[in-house]
Amino acid sequence: MQWILLTSTALVAFAGTAFAAGHAADGVSFAGDATLGYNSDSDDGPLGDNDGFYWDANVAVTLAATLDNGLTAAATFDFDVADNNNGQDLVSGGYELSLASDTAAMYYGDTAFAAETAWSAVGDMEADNFSEADGETVLRGQATMAGVTANLSYAIATANGDLVQDNTTDYVDQLSLGATGTFGNFTVSAAYQEEATYGAAFSAANGDFNGSEVFGISGSTTFSGATVSVGYASNMTADTSSTGIKVAYPFGPVTATAYYVMEDADGGDPEDNYGINLAYVSGAVAVTLDYQDDQGTAKTAIDGSYDLGNGLEIFAGMYMEDNIENEFYVAGSYDLGGGASVLVAYADAQDDTDDEVGANEYQRGTTVEVSFAF
Repeated sequence: MQWILLTSTALVAFAGTAFAAGHAADGVSFAGDATLGYNSDSDDGPLGDNDGFYWDANVAVTLAATLDNGLTAAATFDFDVADNNNGQDLVSGGYELSLASDTAAMYYGDTAFAAETAWSAVGDMEADNFSEADGETVLRGQATMAGVTANLSYAIATANGDLVQDNTTDYVDQLSLGATGTFGNFTVSAAYQEEATYGAAFSAANGDFNGSEVFGISGSTTFSGATVSVGYASNMTADTSSTGIKVAYPFGPVTATAYYVMEDADGGDPEDNYGINLAYVSGAVAVTLDYQDDQGTAKTAIDGSYDLGNGLEIFAGMYMEDNIENEFYVAGSYDLGGGASVLVAYADAQDDTDDEVGANEYQRGTTVEVSFAF
């Protein structure tokens, strides 16, 4: 019954004309990228992901065709050609098959869950534990009508490729629903996911998968230059909830954003979350100051950049958290043109294995890297 519900919901809506947004023209197209770098990490402790020389190359393929009935069929996937070696057996990844019209679409493969496509959090909400797809095989249908875009999905297999039907007579798991709509000056999003029957197997393959039953609704509007958002999320399995408000207001070159989230849990008393973000952009200079109190832990991040022109840009920043030594980075990138660029960076991190320092996720230590996009 679940399978019939999903397929019929999506396919009935394929009555419109062809929809090709997000797909290449009819035929086969290729894109690729290659990276060569060197990272030197002199800190004690385990080596980072890329200590010494590293290199990789990838080829992405898009297949697309407009069918006689006006539908657009497409398939996308990629190949890792080299990964710190001089060539390897080609194994495709990120496979997605789609069939679309101007009012509806169906996706199968490495695609987002329905709730994930719609949910818009209001600040740091502890209870909005919606699953985030990362390699799972997903069947998702999408339809748009009267300004509302709705999605419905099921998980078919884990990120390790283990089918639900291998363990049960069922063929799908964790129904997920999501919808977004604009009504005048208001934008509303709602999302729901049922409790997963085989959540442990999915979570083992992807830490961003959550087997809980979760519901959330949020909305935003703009008036007098300010954007105000409110939202509510409930994890029914864990019996927790989050209620938040966020306000963003631009003045001159600065945009100030503040949020406050009230947290509630059955049998517990979690601390509320709040934060403020100041983003300054003027000409070649951009600076962001972000402060969060996350369950009583203060976190402060400062990120800045300066565009020197002629393709050269400088970056610097610092991250501070209670009871953790400060992290910082300095970096420069140069655009060589034609899809090529050079990066030189130095990042210091307390965590011996932290290779995601700063807003641009720099590797710990000194990095020199050249990358190409084709």
